[in-house]
Amino acid sequence: MPTMAPSSVRDETDGLLQQFDTKQPLVFFVNGKKVSDDSPDPECTLLVYLREKLRLCGTKLGCAEGGCGACTVMVSKVDRKT
Repeated sequence: MPTMAPSSVRDETDGLLQQFDTKQPLVFFVNGKKVSDDSPDPECTLLVYLREKLRLCGTKLGCAEGGCGACTVMVSKVDRKT
């Protein structure tokens, strides 16, 4: 059985979880509505958060690796309505 190559992503992200301050609320806007979470799970993906916490099921889990684009979410700093 072939072995997988070591991932450089793991090296780049080691220690990030410890830097996440769970005492600060997570505040963002989804479809123009403000969302605030006082106890966000730092291990929860955006896809899972949208689907399970906000019950927004438009984003789909496809390949579970990010290659197919099914889980694509548009992220913008600009309110497109203005």
